[in-house]
Amino acid sequence: IYVLGFCRQRGLDTAGIRLIQRVRSNPMSGMLSDVEIEIQVPATFPEKYYSALVRSAEQCAVKKHMENPPRFNVHTEVAA
Repeated sequence: IYVLGFCRQRGLDTAGIRLIQRVRSNPMSGMLSDVEIEIQVPATFPEKYYSALVRSAEQCAVKKHMENPPRFNVHTEVAA
């Protein structure tokens, strides 16, 4: 959504843009260890926007939450 917004704000065509997500897991724990997001752009996409496009994608709220996860409070409560 951030990549789409970036392009729309600048009037850039989004045809041919693809986001590829690759996830790696720790084989010992089964937990995620790395998430890679590749932004594929067509040859016609202006090169001057490449790094700005990455910075825009890095603003993703889900990414920020995963980098700084919330604390969990798991408890039991008797229902009234």
